[in-house]
Amino acid sequence: MTNKILHNMLHLCLALSLVAAAVSCSNSARNEFDRLLVTLAADDATIDHADWEKIVSYIDANKAKLSDFYDGDTLSVEKVKTYISKMFDKRRPPLHIEFTGIGQAEHMAINMYLERSGSMTPYDAQQGDGTFKSAIVRMLNNLPGSNDDNKIFVVNSTITSYPEGFASFISDNNIFEATKGLGDPSYTDFGAIFETLLNKTGDNELGILVTDMIYSTKKMIGTNPTKVFTEAQGMINSVFKDVVKKKSMLIIKMRGSYNGPYYTFCSPNAGTTYNGHRPYYIIVVGNNDNIARLTKDPEYGSFAKFESLPGYQAMYMFNTSDEYRPYYSLLLRNTNIRGRFQPEHGQPKAITRIKGMKADSNSGDMRMVLAVDLNGMLIAKDYATDISNYRVIADSPVKLLKIMPINKEDITPAEKKYIGSATHLFVLEAKDISHKQEVEIRLQNRLPAWVAESSSDDDRDTDAPRFADTTFGLRYLLQGIYDSYERNSNGEPYYFSMKLSFDD
Repeated sequence: MTNKILHNMLHLCLALSLVAAAVSCSNSARNEFDRLLVTLAADDATIDHADWEKIVSYIDANKAKLSDFYDGDTLSVEKVKTYISKMFDKRRPPLHIEFTGIGQAEHMAINMYLERSGSMTPYDAQQGDGTFKSAIVRMLNNLPGSNDDNKIFVVNSTITSYPEGFASFISDNNIFEATKGLGDPSYTDFGAIFETLLNKTGDNELGILVTDMIYSTKKMIGTNPTKVFTEAQGMINSVFKDVVKKKSMLIIKMRGSYNGPYYTFCSPNAGTTYNGHRPYYIIVVGNNDNIARLTKDPEYGSFAKFESLPGYQAMYMFNTSDEYRPYYSLLLRNTNIRGRFQPEHGQPKAITRIKGMKADSNSGDMRMVLAVDLNGMLIAKDYATDISNYRVIADSPVKLLKIMPINKEDITPAEKKYIGSATHLFVLEAKDISHKQEVEIRLQNRLPAWVAESSSDDDRDTDAPRFADTTFGLRYLLQGIYDSYERNSNGEPYYFSMKLSFDD
């Protein structure tokens, strides 16, 4: 072998060694990155703002080795998200990752709209119990970060900036005092208000409306209530278009003391003195990711506890479909289980696929128990635990028998890892499982019963038994909003779905 050949071979070996070393370093950085992702997202299936900051920091420190995440010198958010999603999709079982607050500011800005109509000012009367102001202030004080980017607007016939600013609003003794003379308090332009809430709430903003939800127009005297309701639904249909595909809306029913004139639908200029309690509503609007962030981002945990506000009554969220992805797993040992089955291989944490299903020899029943986490969702617990609100989709007859909270007795050492973060047990009954099939359990998104119960078609009698709990025409407004969301959904809207696999 000549010296020239030896020289060329040495150069080739050196080059290959350098390439191998570079690949090894790159693989090491990527492997460490993958381990970081598992640490951040494997348990909660979520990458939130805090997680994202750690991810960006790691990539930046290993920029040369992870250059494929960049477009030139700019980190590509979509490339990183795609990589994360694909990585967890390849795991067994696959894991769907939710992204909340990604690429956004640390905190969302708040645009709050306070209705100042004639029938709103009595909620903050001096002789009242103060629950109205207390609830609003507590909610706003639970917001993370400073108030520098938050804004207050006064709404009735117009939408006007609160004269004293956000901080002053929180400390005002009478929140309506500084707003005298702003707009026409005899009616509220709900069309303009909802248009603003839906279309002018930005990607890093939440819109909050505080209102009594009583629809009114300039010419109400002598108007047939049916005409009012028809007009209200027409207004809703014109405002709530396909924008609802990207926006979620939470309505919270509250109750506060009311001391002052109440203006009925047929006498908007002549109030009737009423001292008692009345419902009012807090409406929260944001894009789907931001609404999901309220329950997934720990910094918004206190703010999102609307049920703890003084005067809280009920809540309901409008959205198109599949907003949440709760943790769920079948259990292997529980007193409610009947029959025999075994999990398919490759399910170290959550069991969603079972085989070898055999009915109980004594009862002839086949029953499974599914542990489900119903926390972290803006859904009223009484709605989420009502079996009539669920739909089971399967080839064979599969029925949801009952839902019950998890007790200490259910958390045995053997089942603890499968229960995970679950809060409730779903008991399922299956019959005639003769082939492998996919089973889907959906929590349907339907208008709850409290909407109709909180609505009145005639508010002229302030002594009526239900006057303190009802709002004139509420169900027509909310039904119109619901219809808009339903039109933009793929079939009937639902909050979440749980997918299982059964095999005989």
